[in-house]
Amino acid sequence: MNQSEINTFVNPFSTKFWTPGTIPFQFCEKENEKEWDINVLIEQKIKYGSIMQIVGSHGSGKSTLLRTLLQHFKQQHFVIRLEVLNDCQHKLPPDFLPIEHNRRMFYMIDGYKQLSLLERIGLRFQNWSLTGGLLLTTHKPILGIPILYRTIPQFELFVQLVQELTKTYSATYSHSFGTTELYEIYHRAGGNFRTAFFELYDKVQITQDQ
Repeated sequence: MNQSEINTFVNPFSTKFWTPGTIPFQFCEKENEKEWDINVLIEQKIKYGSIMQIVGSHGSGKSTLLRTLLQHFKQQHFVIRLEVLNDCQHKLPPDFLPIEHNRRMFYMIDGYKQLSLLERIGLRFQNWSLTGGLLLTTHKPILGIPILYRTIPQFELFVQLVQELTKTYSATYSHSFGTTELYEIYHRAGGNFRTAFFELYDKVQITQDQ
């Protein structure tokens, strides 16, 4: 990065810097006093050929973890089929479900709760042992499906992410965030990192425009 790029204002909380898949999922250093990383998570908990779920509240990192796992599986030469469901999408595409035996095909659904009851039942009765498996994101645990990981909002992790986002571009704007201010933002957002990042974006933008 040259000097002109450093001196050009960049808001580090723009969505392009933190949307799922942009930065890897970060495990909080204090989480249950365990040393977690993606490799440990997969080695200890992934059961290939089965359905598993990532559980967590809004903005807690479910989608980010899903996409971090996706990149890992691609490196292991899996073929990934990812379906991201929005508020109006209650059915899966007709060609989503597997039609042949392929253990190197891994399926992912981000936003499982959007599906209709019939769609959910259909997924449960699908024989996923013919494939690499199915991984879902959901806000509340689904009975009978093993939990791969719970994304629990933690202030320490929020601070880690803010530091990660600002370490490159902090010299391009004048506002700096102390621990107290970050805690207030985090508290107002109810632990929702996405909402907190939007507020951080606005604060940086307003300061820059003054």
